[in-house]
This record gives sequence, C-alpha cells and structure tokens, in this order.
Amino acid sequence: MPNQVERPLLDLGLTRLEFLRISGKGLAGITIAPALLSLLGCLQEQIDSGVIGLTTTPKGVLVTNRARCTGCHRCETACTSFNDGSVGSYFSRVKIHRHFYYGDLNFTTDTCRQCKDPECMKACPIKAISFNEEHGSIAVDTKRCIGCAACITACPWMMATVNPQTKKSGKCILCGECATACPIGALSIIEWKEITV
Repeated sequence: MPNQVERPLLDLGLTRLEFLRISGKGLAGITIAPALLSLLGCLQEQIDSGVIGLTTTPKGVLVTNRARCTGCHRCETACTSFNDGSVGSYFSRVKIHRHFYYGDLNFTTDTCRQCKDPECMKACPIKAISFNEEHGSIAVDTKRCIGCAACITACPWMMATVNPQTKKSGKCILCGECATACPIGALSIIEWKEITV
C-alpha cells in the first residue's frame, strides 16, 4: 500500500494505515484521543451523532461538518470546474442537496465512500472503473467509459454521475477541491503530516 506510514497517530498508537481502516468503517462509537479531536475541530459527541463525518484521502482526512454547511454550492462548483472544466451541480462528485429534498432541512455534504469492494467497479461492463494509484482512489477512466450508468445504479449511494455534456461517468477522486472552496469550513482537510507524529 503506497500510503502506509509506520508512525503512531498521536497518542492512539495507530499507524496511518490503521486509521484509514478504522475511518473507512466509520468512527462512530470509537473513542478518539482528545488531541486528535482538537485537531479535527470537533467533539466526540459530534462524531457519534453523525454531525461530523470523516473521510480519508491521499492528502489527509476530509472533515465534513453538517452543522456549518449553508448550501452555497461552492464545493460543487469547484469540484466540477476542476474535474470537468465546466460547472454543474448535477454531475458534481460532491453533493450537498440530496438530504434537503427528503425533508431534512440541514444540508449535508456527500461523496464517494471509496468502498473496499466497490459495486460500481463490479457493475462496469467494460472495466472503466479501477483503483487509480495517482489519486489513491477508485476512479473512472473517462477514455473507456461509455456512459451506460451501470455504476450509478450499482452504487448503494448513487455517487457516480453521468455528465450530460460529455456522456461520461465521474466520481470523486479525492482531489480536495471541494474543501479548498468551502468558505465557512464545513469541509476541510487535515493533512497527514499534521496528524502523524
């Protein structure tokens, strides 16, 4: 694994790889060291209740704070501008509108879970979805993608989206542009060098 670092994670005694494994399964119910909670800018109760979400990326840990999100869509704009060269909420790889339409009045950022055994990858009839070493994520090869949308229906969270302009599927590659664009810190990335000692 290219991202493996054999250094303890603050006073938890975890390596970076172990942290990736834990956070991939979710951190709710796991007691986190106060020093790490302070670095992430949250309380244990917020993680346990789901107000704070943690997603590991090649750059570090993506922290999503549901309570801070105002629904400005800047994360979606930055995502599509960076990845597609055009702007569109529908085909953005980060999505904030989903829960609003189902009666939940809080905006929530949502993105690919980078599953250990991705259904989208298994469903792709031409194997255009694979692990991308450069980004450290499961990604769509747009040169091979035929836009059939099999990945969308296979994903339990429907995170891949076919861009209506290019007719190609796209999903989060963990680039971090969404966090960079967030004006109020609802999305942020804590870099690995800040977490590992």
